[in-house]
Amino acid sequence: MTKQLPKGRGARSDGQDTNRNEQPNRHLTPTAKTLIIYFSRSGNTEAQTELAQRYLQADSYELVVDQPYPSDYQASVTRATAERERQAWPTLKVTDLPDLSQYDLILLGHPIWAMTPANPMRQFLIQFGKQLAGKRVASFSTNAGYGSGDTQQVLECLTPNSTTILPNYSIHDVQLEHTTSDFKRWLTQTKES
Repeated sequence: MTKQLPKGRGARSDGQDTNRNEQPNRHLTPTAKTLIIYFSRSGNTEAQTELAQRYLQADSYELVVDQPYPSDYQASVTRATAERERQAWPTLKVTDLPDLSQYDLILLGHPIWAMTPANPMRQFLIQFGKQLAGKRVASFSTNAGYGSGDTQQVLECLTPNSTTILPNYSIHDVQLEHTTSDFKRWLTQTKES
């Protein structure tokens, strides 16, 4: 994690992580058994994903919303709150989602918004959760200091009973650079579970 990322409550996005100015991250191979599916607004979850992708030699796939969230934090909060209250989740651009049958382990990376997984990740689970049947699934998240919220319950609710939900990992974004060894330890334990 070499570039300086916006941290804490109020972090402003540069807009790139919602793909206004660059192509979404796709690292897909024919042989990987681990896939990281992630959404990142300000870049912190993306930095965690890049570390995990290299460390595990995993594939990665960035979720992209049809209508990007505003770069301004408060405007993003307002939109996300309205979506959550109406349960009108964002439309995802997922026409190139890989065949999930290749993978044994699926890692879901996302920020925590209002004590729950970010709306794009929830929409992914609503739309594709059934495809996680028989898979081992774990979540890693970045947060502004309040932990992972109801992430485990959301995963259990939106995936089939045959999905094995593994322990999650959540880190306060201001601690990212100081907890790399903890994250790698969690990745190793998750892969070996």
